[in-house]
Amino acid sequence: MIWSIPKEVLIVGVVIITLVVLIGMSALVSRLFVRRHITALLSSIGKQSLPNFNQALVATLPVPVQRYFHYALREGQPNIRYAILRQEAVFRHSPGSPWFDVRATEYISGMEPGFVWDAVLQHHRLFWRTAKLTYHEGRGSGHIKLCGALSLQDVEGEETDASMLFRFLCELVWLPTGLLPTRTLRWEEIDATSARAIITDEGTTVQAIVHINSIGQIERIVTTDKYRDLKSGFEQHQFTLKCREYKEVEGVMIPTAVDFAWNLAHGEFEYGKFNVTGVRYFYS
Repeated sequence: MIWSIPKEVLIVGVVIITLVVLIGMSALVSRLFVRRHITALLSSIGKQSLPNFNQALVATLPVPVQRYFHYALREGQPNIRYAILRQEAVFRHSPGSPWFDVRATEYISGMEPGFVWDAVLQHHRLFWRTAKLTYHEGRGSGHIKLCGALSLQDVEGEETDASMLFRFLCELVWLPTGLLPTRTLRWEEIDATSARAIITDEGTTVQAIVHINSIGQIERIVTTDKYRDLKSGFEQHQFTLKCREYKEVEGVMIPTAVDFAWNLAHGEFEYGKFNVTGVRYFYS
C-alpha cells in the first residue's frame, strides 16, 4: 500500500525544515562572527617585553594599591599578556525576577584594553540565548541572540564604550599584572583603604574607587561610569563589583567569585553572581 501525504502536511513539513535549516545557518554564521572577534583581539595584543613584577614598580603607588600588589603578585611574576576564563553564573533582569544560568568563556587582554565575552544564557533546555560582549580598539559592543541565531538586541555607542571599558578595568582583578600602571591606566590616592583607578582609551575615560582590605584583597570596586541598559534606553547608575573567595592560580591571587549590583535610589539590586571555574594565562 502506498501512503500519500496530504498536501497541507507536506507544506508544513517543508516550512519547518526550511526554518530549522535557516536558524542553523544563522547560528553558524553567528559563531564564525564571534570567532572573528576573538582572533582579532588576540592578534592585536602587544608583544612588547615588560619587566617581571618587583616592589620597585609599585613603590610610588597609593599605599592600599601597593598592599594589593604585594598580596596578589609574587616577586618576579611575569606579565600576563592575556587570559582565557571559564565562568559559571546566575543572572536576573530585575528585582524579584527569576535567576537563570549562564556559562561563559572570556578572552581578556592584560595589555591594551580589550576582551570578548562569549556566553550562553540558559532559561530552559529548549529556550536559550547567546550573548557576546566585546571591547576592542576603543569600541564596545554587544548582542543577544535567541538560540544563537535570531537577533534580539544589539548595543553600541558611547554608553556601551564606557560600560565595556569599565568592565575591562574591573575584570583585571583576574589578571593582576594588568592593574599595574600603563599608558592607559593610572592610580590616585584617596585614603588608607581605597584608591581611584582611572583608565583612558581612544577618547573614553572611566574611573572607579577600589576598596582594599588590610590583607591586600580588593573587596569591591565602585563606579558611576557604567550604564544600565533598559527598554527605555541607557541610564547611568552607581555600580558595585564585590570580590570574594580569593585563591592562588599560577602564583597569583585572584577572586574566584564576584557579585554584580546596581546601587539604586530605592536600594541595592544584586543581579549577577559569577564563579570562575577555570583560568589559563598566556605570557608570550
